Amino acid sequence: MPELPEVETVKKVLTPIVKDRTITKIEVLRASIVNNQTEAFIYYYQNETFKSISRIGKFLIFHLTNSKILISHLRMEGKYIELLENEANTKYARVVFHLDNGHKLCYDDSRSFGRMIMSNETSYKNEREIAKLGPEPFDVNDVEIILHKVKKVSTPIKTALLSQEIITGLGNIYVDEVLFASKIHPLTPTKLITKKEWETIINESKRILSEAIDAGGSTIKSYHPGKDINGNFQTSLKAYGKNGQKCVSCHTNMRFIKVNGRGTTFCPHCQTKRGAPLKVAIVGKIASGKSAVLEVFKRAGYLCLSSDEIVHKLYQRKEIQDKIYRKLKIEPEDNFVNALRKHLKVKSSDIGYLEKLIHPLVKKEIESEFKNSKSNLLVCEVPLLFKAHMENMFDAIIGVDVDESIQLERLQLRDKEKSAFLKRINDVNNYFDEHRDELDFIIYNNEDLSSLANKTYSIINKFLDRLN
Repeated sequence: MPELPEVETVKKVLTPIVKDRTITKIEVLRASIVNNQTEAFIYYYQNETFKSISRIGKFLIFHLTNSKILISHLRMEGKYIELLENEANTKYARVVFHLDNGHKLCYDDSRSFGRMIMSNETSYKNEREIAKLGPEPFDVNDVEIILHKVKKVSTPIKTALLSQEIITGLGNIYVDEVLFASKIHPLTPTKLITKKEWETIINESKRILSEAIDAGGSTIKSYHPGKDINGNFQTSLKAYGKNGQKCVSCHTNMRFIKVNGRGTTFCPHCQTKRGAPLKVAIVGKIASGKSAVLEVFKRAGYLCLSSDEIVHKLYQRKEIQDKIYRKLKIEPEDNFVNALRKHLKVKSSDIGYLEKLIHPLVKKEIESEFKNSKSNLLVCEVPLLFKAHMENMFDAIIGVDVDESIQLERLQLRDKEKSAFLKRINDVNNYFDEHRDELDFIIYNNEDLSSLANKTYSIINKFLDRLN
């Protein structure tokens, strides 16, 4: 969707095209664009002359003779394209303004989400769509008004900024950029944003929007402000669209989540999540001590889940057993787990299929448990977190590591007969080491349980600081 810099670019491009030009004829090819007021729209603007164009947030304001105002919102794909009178209309022309110089201006909108509102100089700022807008960042000199307005707002800061009611002009692209530059997690409850952070948000908004305007905005995917018009600011983006790439500040992998349905990219290291609930994953190699760490969280009174236990419950469901038997061509036995283990010992390549089937079901169970819990900390042990692509579900990741000699010793104590098999699976699944730089905390568990508990409580206290 075109945002403030793109709309400002459109304004600058359109002004010399329409200034002092009289509308000789109007074609409304899609009535919804003019709110199904086709005849009134044509009657109101035909034979009027464009005087100037201004902008409020993402709205273009066309000023015409006789104090008439045309408010235009481009929404997702709207753009204005100037053509000669004898040229064919653009493919997605929805409204065409014929001008007195032998040119015409096509409002082109493939999705037809854009809107044009009839108004006048006296009342246009009171139109519902305009009146609800907050100030542009450029007009904010004191954040105290914002602080008062949001002191009880619990929605995520990204949602609040996108609403346009606190400040206007920031859309999905520039909210990601501003929050990244401000080092604020997009899910942080708005009421927890401090005065200093609001000052940073405003200052970064001014800087980023100014740089984007100077660059002509951002040309993203299918959006171009107009015919042969391309912005260049996309080359300066540091967060938006950078999922999986290294953070330019700390080199942690950028993550992608949905915030109220809007795709959102952020750095989990630079933009630390604050406010309840915090979702915590525990990862590590086999016999590293993950379950012991989970038990510490459980004793502290927080919701604790184990993906292994979830898998065990899934394996008890007959429809799951039947599907695995059929797909892996396993001869059914009374003990499903033993049958599966024997099969994988011989044909380890089938582990991939098994995980592809089970991981989405595990993710669904975790999400359901988290959603229904009122705990401030939601903790889950997920050994194959990265292999299952579940890392984006969590606000923090704790890695539990152990020396190989101690790991093997613990495996043998646990089950000498299958320890070598488990170790072999562990060595194949080396995702823990590959994603070590994405861990928020690492607990080295080479000592006794008391030491492990102390290290875990230290991390819990850090989470509690975030909640406050």
